[in-house]
Amino acid sequence: MRRPACRIIARFAAAAFMALAAGQTQEPAAAPGGQPDLGWPRQYDDGNATLMVYQPQIDAWKDYQTLSARFAVALIPSKNAKTYYGAMVVEAGSLVDKGSRSVHLANFRVTNVRYQGAKDEAESKRWADLTAALWPKQPVTVSLDRILAYLDPRQVKLRETKVSMTPPPILVSYQPAALVIIDGEPILLDIEKTNLQKVMNTNWDVFVDKKSGQCYLRDGKSWLTAKGLKEAWSPAKKIPGDFKDLPDTEAYKEIKQTAAAPVAPVTVPLILVVNKPSELIVLAGEPSFVPVEGTALAWIANTDCDLFYSKADQSFYFLTSGRWFRTKDLRSSKWEAATISLPEDFKKIPAKHPRAHVLAAVPGTRAAEEAVIEASIPQTATIDRKTAAGKAEYVGEPEFVEIPGTGVKYAKNSPNDVLQIGGEYYLCLDGVWFKSASAKGPWALADKVPPEVDSIPPDSPKYNVTYVEVYDATPTSVTYGYTSGYTGMTISFGVAMWGTGYYYPPYYYYGMYPYPIYWPPPYYTYGMSAWYNPATGFYGRGSAVYGPYGGYGRAAAYNPSTGSYAWGRTAWGPYGAAAQGGFYNPNTGAWGGTYRASNGYQAWGQSVVGKGDQWARTAGYADSRGAVGVAKGSGGGKAIAAAGEGGHGFAARTGSGDIYAGRDGNVYKRENGQWYQNSGSGSWSAVDRPGTSGQQARAGQARANTSGMDRAAFEGRSGGGWNQGTAQQMNRDAAARQRGNYNTQRSSGFSGSSAGGGGGWASRGGSGGGFRGRRR
Repeated sequence: MRRPACRIIARFAAAAFMALAAGQTQEPAAAPGGQPDLGWPRQYDDGNATLMVYQPQIDAWKDYQTLSARFAVALIPSKNAKTYYGAMVVEAGSLVDKGSRSVHLANFRVTNVRYQGAKDEAESKRWADLTAALWPKQPVTVSLDRILAYLDPRQVKLRETKVSMTPPPILVSYQPAALVIIDGEPILLDIEKTNLQKVMNTNWDVFVDKKSGQCYLRDGKSWLTAKGLKEAWSPAKKIPGDFKDLPDTEAYKEIKQTAAAPVAPVTVPLILVVNKPSELIVLAGEPSFVPVEGTALAWIANTDCDLFYSKADQSFYFLTSGRWFRTKDLRSSKWEAATISLPEDFKKIPAKHPRAHVLAAVPGTRAAEEAVIEASIPQTATIDRKTAAGKAEYVGEPEFVEIPGTGVKYAKNSPNDVLQIGGEYYLCLDGVWFKSASAKGPWALADKVPPEVDSIPPDSPKYNVTYVEVYDATPTSVTYGYTSGYTGMTISFGVAMWGTGYYYPPYYYYGMYPYPIYWPPPYYTYGMSAWYNPATGFYGRGSAVYGPYGGYGRAAAYNPSTGSYAWGRTAWGPYGAAAQGGFYNPNTGAWGGTYRASNGYQAWGQSVVGKGDQWARTAGYADSRGAVGVAKGSGGGKAIAAAGEGGHGFAARTGSGDIYAGRDGNVYKRENGQWYQNSGSGSWSAVDRPGTSGQQARAGQARANTSGMDRAAFEGRSGGGWNQGTAQQMNRDAAARQRGNYNTQRSSGFSGSSAGGGGGWASRGGSGGGFRGRRR
C-alpha cells in the first residue's frame, strides 16, 4: 500500500455525475466549499470576552494534511477591560478545495499561547484557557493563495517529469490567421442522406462535398471554401443545399443555422491547415516592441501570444504550454528550447505587467515555485467498495499492446485506461483503480497499484495514470488520490508545464462499422494555446485561433456503448461528458472560459464516496456559525458579522490588521515599512534595527502558559525581543502576507468573470477583461 501524502477529501457532487457509457450530460454542481476566505482579522466573542485573530503565518504544511501556523491575537478578557496582545502556535488538519482555491482547517490543537501583559502565571493560564475557549470550534476557511505564499518548495515533495523539450512547428503570421489542426490524416464521416462528409479529427467544423470535392469551413457565422484542405481558402459564395439535410441534432444545430444564412466575414483570415500539433503566433503587422521596465526585455504588444524580445542576445522568446522557445528571426522556422537558459531579466518582469503570468514559467521565480507546489497538492476521495462499479468499453474484442520495457500492456481499442499486468487487469477510471481477472470485468476496487505502473514512461499515452495512487484501504472503502499530472500538468525544470511534450497518436479504426472509429489520447501538449493562469492554478486551453471548440482535434469522440459520435458543445470522452454551453475538454474536465480543472471524483457521487465531503461542506460555513451580515468599519475596513450557537463571531478586514506573531513569542506590527513591537498591553514601540528596543526585549521574556503546550514552537525566546533573525523572519512573513493577499484578490476577481465578459481578472495577465482570443 502506498502511504498517503495527505488525506484531502476532494469535492463531489451527485448532480455532476457524467456517464460515458450512457452518453448522458448534466450540469456540474457548485463547489461545496460554501463561504470563501472572508478576510482577516476575525473576531470571536462569548458575550463577555472578545478575541481578535489576525491572519495566520504558515510555518509548515506536512503532507498537505497538518498545517502549523502562528497567529497574533488580541484579547479583551471581559467587558470594558483593556486589550492584550498575544502570540499563539496552532496545528490543524486541512482539507483542500482547489475549485474554490480554499483550505478548510479543523481539529485545532493550540500548542502555545503567550501574553506578555499577564501579571503572573495564574493570569497567563487564565487568558490562555479563555483564548482556547473562544477559538472557533468549527472549521475555518483560509484562501489557498495565502498559504502557498509561505511555503518553501525545498520542503515539498515534488515529482519531476522527463518531458520532451523538442519545439513544435511554430508558425508566424503578420495578418489575421487561424490554425486548423487535423489529427493525422483526415478521418471522414459520411453523413446519411447527403453528399457531405465531416472531418472528424479536427475541432473545426470542416466538411467535404463528395460530388465536387470542394471543402467548407465554418468560421463563426461565416463560411470559407477551398478546392482542397491545404489550398487557399476564400469566402463561400454559395453553400451546398445538402447542409439543410444535416441531422436535426444538437451537434448540427448551429452548423445548419449558419449554413442557411451565412454572414460575409469582415476580414478573411489566412487559414493554415496542418496534420500535426503546431503553434501559431499572429501579429497585427510588424512586431510592436514595448520595453519592460527595469530590464533589457521588450514585450511584443501587438499579439495575444506570450512573445518577448531580449536585447541582450537579440532573440525572440515565445512561451507556450509552460515552455520557452527562442529564435533570432520570426520568419525563420528555426526555434530552440530556452526554458533553462532564459536571460536573468525574465525574473525581473514586474508583478503588475500585462504579461506577468509568464513568471510562473520562469525557473527560480516565486510565481513558478507556487505553481509547482500547487501542482503537487493531491486530490483524494474515499470510495465505498459496495457501491463503486467500473466498466471498460472496447471496439470489438480487447486488444492489448506492450509498453516497451515495463511489463505493462494497455488496451489500444478502448477509450478507457485498461492495463494488463501479468495475468491481471487494471482499470483507472476517473482517478479510481479497479482490478479484475478479465479484461471485460467484473471490476472491483484495487487495494494497491502494481509497481510496474510506475515504470510507464512519459512518451506512453498511459503515462498520466502513474499519478493516481492508492492512499489507504479498509474492508469497506479505498482512498485514492491524484496530483495534477493525471490531468495533464507536469513539473519539470522547476516550473509547471502542460503535457509531456510527446505526441500521442489518436485511435482510429475502419471496417467494423459503417463509420470510422476515432478518439483522441488523454491530452496533447501543443496546438491548443495552453497557458498557465495563476488566478486559477490551472492551465487554460483553447483560443479562437485554434478553433471554435478550444484547440486541436479534441472536440470529437466516439462512444462504443452507443455507437455514435459527438463533437463541439456536446462532446464527451473517456473522462466525462459535456453539458450544453461552452467549450468542454472531455479528457480533463475543463469547462467554459475559466478552465478550472474539474475533479475526477465528481463522477462517483455521494452514494459512493466517503463522508469527508460533508466535512468539507461544513467547513464552508465555519466562519459564520449562523446568519451572515455585512457592516462597514470606520477605519476603512469591512466586517462580515455573524451570530450563532454558543457565541458570536465575525470576520473583519480592517485598516490596521497588519499584525504578526513572532517566533520569539512577541507581537509585531508593520506600518509604512516600519516595524513596531507590542508591550503586551496596547503600547507599540518602533524597532528600527536589532537592539534598539532593550526594554521590549526584556518584556519579550514574559511569562508563557506551558500547560500541555510546546514551548519550543517559539524560537529565540531566551534572547527575546527584536534581533537580526527576528527582523529577517518578520520581513519574510510580511512579504508572504502581501503576496498571498494580492493573489487571493486576483483569484477572487477572476472567479467572478466569465469567458467572454468584461471585468475581473483577465485570463492572460490582468490587462483587460475576460478571455481574449488570439486572432485579432
